[in-house]
Amino acid sequence: IPELLSRYLDKRSEERTGWTSKGKLKGTVGDFNKVMEALDFLRQKEISTVESLDAYLDEASAQAVSIREEIRPMEKRVKEIDRLLFHIGNKPVYTKYAAIRWKKPKEKFAADHKEELDAYNAALRYFKVHLDGAKYSTKKLAGEQAQLSENIASKTEALTAVQEDVKILRDVRHWLNQVLPSEQYRQTAEPGKK
Repeated sequence: IPELLSRYLDKRSEERTGWTSKGKLKGTVGDFNKVMEALDFLRQKEISTVESLDAYLDEASAQAVSIREEIRPMEKRVKEIDRLLFHIGNKPVYTKYAAIRWKKPKEKFAADHKEELDAYNAALRYFKVHLDGAKYSTKKLAGEQAQLSENIASKTEALTAVQEDVKILRDVRHWLNQVLPSEQYRQTAEPGKK
């Protein structure tokens, strides 16, 4: 891989023939620094051949996809709990509404607080369907939400680390594609896409 990357640097230098000397120097230094960082990364991961690079890239991409698939249901549940807690927050309004005994004041109160009452009734309907008559606790829901948020944060950290690795590997593969013969060219896909 180091030989191929030096060929890539030579190719990039040839592309800059019409540039000013300052532009050539700046471009060459920038490319050199990127390649050196990539080589350090490849040494750390013990990647020395194009085949091992491709294998590691496939492995890292698959890992990113699996982490993302683990995060999605947790995020969906957190949004669902947010919605439920918001609707449940309207319970005091419903309690006031239920305490009014007279028809006209009750109708006026219902008209003034229609959105809150509708949200609370929607939450009740949801609980009837999804909790099968079991009691719910806002403390338990808030606790579940906090735990899921912590899990999402830790998974997101892991995903970010894997995505950084994948980005470096993709850059290296892109550079190699420019100097390898066309039969060894490989299109790198986005993680999560096949």
